[in-house]
Amino acid sequence: MPDAVPRLLVALYGPTSAGKTAVSVDLCLRIQDELGLPTMVVSADSRQVYRYMDIGTSKTTPEEMRGIPHTMIDVTEPVRKLELETFVSQARGHMEETWSSGGVPVIVGGTSVYVRSLLEGWEVDAVAEARNAIRRDFPRSMAEDAYAVLTRLDPKGAGKIHENNYDAIVNALARAMGNDPERAVAPATRQVVLSVDRSASEIDERVAATYDRQVELGLRDEVLGLDERYDVMSQYRRLGQKSPNQVVHTHGYTEWFDVALDRGKAVENLNDADRDEVRSRVVERIQTHTRRQRAAIPKLTGVRPARNANDAFNAVKSALEAPAARSTPSKPGGSGKSGAARRSSGDTAGKSGGAAGSGGKHGGGRSGRGGQAGRPSNRGSRRR
Repeated sequence: MPDAVPRLLVALYGPTSAGKTAVSVDLCLRIQDELGLPTMVVSADSRQVYRYMDIGTSKTTPEEMRGIPHTMIDVTEPVRKLELETFVSQARGHMEETWSSGGVPVIVGGTSVYVRSLLEGWEVDAVAEARNAIRRDFPRSMAEDAYAVLTRLDPKGAGKIHENNYDAIVNALARAMGNDPERAVAPATRQVVLSVDRSASEIDERVAATYDRQVELGLRDEVLGLDERYDVMSQYRRLGQKSPNQVVHTHGYTEWFDVALDRGKAVENLNDADRDEVRSRVVERIQTHTRRQRAAIPKLTGVRPARNANDAFNAVKSALEAPAARSTPSKPGGSGKSGAARRSSGDTAGKSGGAAGSGGKHGGGRSGRGGQAGRPSNRGSRRR
């Protein structure tokens, strides 16, 4: 091993139920035990940032973490969406702390935009500025006009959004108008980007088994607790998809409220047949979501498969042992709509260790044990 350990950034990306949690914890333990480097898992899951949504998002229990610190879990309450720039700012802070202590941050998640933003160094402040400006120029009463602008700027993106979904229109416009590829610079690190995946049929089976396990763990009580805490059903009945509460925008939860509305019942009054319908909707939607996650894997630059923690550890070790190589910064790639990035002039891992990466709505843990924003949490993802 070289005397001076280069700054290393590891990412484990993969679909829901692929087994990322077990691989990531085993990998971190080997990095600590065999290489003597401290590690921290940086969760890149857009649902696990919310407190009290534990069972339905498969947050890792302290027992499953086995002493490995986890962060970007239980960051905020689900009363409104956590914006990407807030996630990136906090996550980067934790990564810097880990590097300062001579450690290795390990990004783990199935939200490709979170993973890519950290690997590629997206300049998200510009998107935030654009979003605020758009909301000033196009208030909710002018959603139709905002959608017309989006259609001109990004017709393909507009085709994926309902013309009345104001928040989605604003976010898409902000990405289209605010992203500046010239300001996106990947962190000066060696990067090991790995995919943890299984066959589609196996993922489908694991998704169904995960939901059944969540129900055994008390998912119904968690849903009822969230409804009581945030008056979810009343708000959802009044606002529908315009509700800002993220409970109704997360697979594994929203289906309970959808079926209750369809049946004209309160969630607590759903009978066995109703709950069977909930299960059918949850499983089908998450299975569909995993296909979108798997489709994002090829978009990760230099990604290589990791069947298990041994594969992942060998890639990390190779990256650390590879001689330093000076790279020439490339021109920004990708489209301005998704957050293009460019390589830094720092070390790269080469073929053996992986390279800089490029790149949902889904729904396990116990409710009510939230962490503080910006602090490491002893929570994570059971389903991964």
